[in-house]
Amino acid sequence: MITLITKELDWFSDPLERVLGTLVWDRVDGDYSWAVFARDAVKKFRAIQANTSYSTSQEAYNALMAAMVENSRKPDEAFHQNDEDGPAVDFFTPAVDEARFHPSFQILLEDQRYSPAREIIEAMMRYHEDVDGNFVQKFQTAGWDALLWELYLYATFNELRFIRVGTGPTPDFVLRGNEGGLAVEATSVNPSNVGPNDVPEDSEAFKAYLENYVPIRLSNALRSKLNHKPPYWKQEGAEDVPFCIAVQDYHLQGSMRYLTSAATEYVFGVRHWMDSGEHKIARIGTHRYGKKRAQSGFFDLKGAENVSAVIINPQGTLTKFNRLGIAAGFGDPRVKMVRMGMKRNDTNSQAPFPTPFEEEVGPQSSETWVEGMVVLHNPNARIPLDPDIIPGAAHEFLQRDGSIMSLLPDFHPFVSQSIVTIEDDEKNGTD
Repeated sequence: MITLITKELDWFSDPLERVLGTLVWDRVDGDYSWAVFARDAVKKFRAIQANTSYSTSQEAYNALMAAMVENSRKPDEAFHQNDEDGPAVDFFTPAVDEARFHPSFQILLEDQRYSPAREIIEAMMRYHEDVDGNFVQKFQTAGWDALLWELYLYATFNELRFIRVGTGPTPDFVLRGNEGGLAVEATSVNPSNVGPNDVPEDSEAFKAYLENYVPIRLSNALRSKLNHKPPYWKQEGAEDVPFCIAVQDYHLQGSMRYLTSAATEYVFGVRHWMDSGEHKIARIGTHRYGKKRAQSGFFDLKGAENVSAVIINPQGTLTKFNRLGIAAGFGDPRVKMVRMGMKRNDTNSQAPFPTPFEEEVGPQSSETWVEGMVVLHNPNARIPLDPDIIPGAAHEFLQRDGSIMSLLPDFHPFVSQSIVTIEDDEKNGTD
């Protein structure tokens, strides 16, 4: 509620970032207030001092600076609030033998090019609630991919000003925001010993992979959540709000690049293509790949009316954590990154095709956590999802004739890659 009655004007910190301060404007009274924050015993920043009712921003600023100076001289123990429970959350102290580390976790832990991602995750993890009790162990080992996706969703919903209200282990997120409530269960498509070992390069093999193999893998992941007992949408707090499944694709290196088109075709059960300059639309009956089969049209399955939308984001990867870490000033200052890719350009009626973009990642970057997210809305939903609940995402709606209506933000990346280097160092790489 505080976001409705106040407007954040600025944030400040002492040189060591032990003490933070914020200056706010009261929308109701028209005056100014401030608050000082410091880490409690479990290393969460919490308010330690505040004051209100200043007639000018300068008066509030002066008082805030004095309070920050005073508090910066105190020892850490002075900020403990005596209601903390348990130790500080720590994702990076080894919880298992190093031989069991997931390769990507080991890179995050040791590769200086990923220090921005490591430090932004370290700041975020203090507020993460480990409902299952084994998040850290899974994050460091075989559960890395699925839990990085869950951590990405956690960051996004925080950015969208949701608070978690659920207390049970399922669904993963039961949320409340000023625009309404939302329940989300996260899942992922994981590597398999059966199927392609790499994304096919041959055009016909790639077409079969994209139009059939990937949708079949998505079908398995989504149907497992649809058929979960007891149903997620009947859990406490999720009964009367839109329920969504958020899925990421990790089955092959780089496979999430093709997630949007494959997921859109599968959940809606329609295929779009160009033939001699003419736009064609056809309904898909069944996806076939070798001996594998899956009925297309997830939203047409029995019980799927309880799923309000399927959420994806091909950009929701470790590289996004690295980019946003750099933008926020985390990590080794020698780390440099350039991002390039293709963005959607649907609003251009003369040439509605993806166009290239390129940017140097830094303090000037405007990327958000929600950027790149695609929300596929169920036309048969029992509780439709209001797109205003997830601003900044691309929202897709199936029409009766099989066409798809898109609500797009001003900038939506279709695909991107980032080149990360360390100045004065030969070690570099591409994500």
